[in-house]
Amino acid sequence: MKVGEVIDAGSVLVRLDCTDYRIAEQRVEAEIAALEARIRLAERRLERTRKLEQQQTASEELLDQREADLAVLHAQRRGAMSQLENAKVNVSRCTIRSPYRAVVTARLAAVGEFADMGTKLVEIMDIEQLEISAQVPALDIETVEQAEEIYFEDTASRYAVMLRTVTPAVNTQTRNREVRLLFSNGPALPGAAGKLIWRDSQPHVSAKLLVRRGNDFGIFISNTGKARFHVIPGAQQGRTTPVDLPLDTVVITEGHYRLEDGQPVILYNPR
Repeated sequence: MKVGEVIDAGSVLVRLDCTDYRIAEQRVEAEIAALEARIRLAERRLERTRKLEQQQTASEELLDQREADLAVLHAQRRGAMSQLENAKVNVSRCTIRSPYRAVVTARLAAVGEFADMGTKLVEIMDIEQLEISAQVPALDIETVEQAEEIYFEDTASRYAVMLRTVTPAVNTQTRNREVRLLFSNGPALPGAAGKLIWRDSQPHVSAKLLVRRGNDFGIFISNTGKARFHVIPGAQQGRTTPVDLPLDTVVITEGHYRLEDGQPVILYNPR
């Protein structure tokens, strides 16, 4: 197994030296065999004691003792069977297999190296059940959920994706929410980084058109030759903002930083 190698589900990744676990398994098996022999002997003794007790040649106390001895041996056998099951699990863990079709991304241990419990030996990456994890501002989650088309774009290409879920929690530091998406057609390479692109049916204004007047953010529009300041509730500086204005609204795009509400304006169209 080498870095970059593609392996199928169930393929062996690592084989560990299992001598100690196999010895423990054999020891428990021998203990169970001895207990089963003692159980058979105790059963015969109990049967003889029952016959003698019926003939009134053995005491009731002796019969109770034989029954207790057999019950103790059965309990010991159940305990030994649990130990055997644990030993078999330990032996099975000596062979580490891939849970899915994957690519080997790193080998973290050499042949013959000692590996304690919890030691990382190899890193693999699923190449079939790929998901995209993206951080989306909480204010944009609704537009992502309602978007008809969503794309993942990396440096190589653009891929159609579909929303699988939105995590029901907000990151307290970034105010983002994590979304998980699946590839609709062919997937990107595992580990690829890029950006999400989606189309929103609601009109937006560019962040560079936003200005602040008093405590409000908004844009300037032209209304009968005068500049009118249109407040956009919830607008944030530096962010593209949705608006509910008619599509034929004339938005002032030059000189708006120095404008005041009601100031006369002259429209200029270079065409």
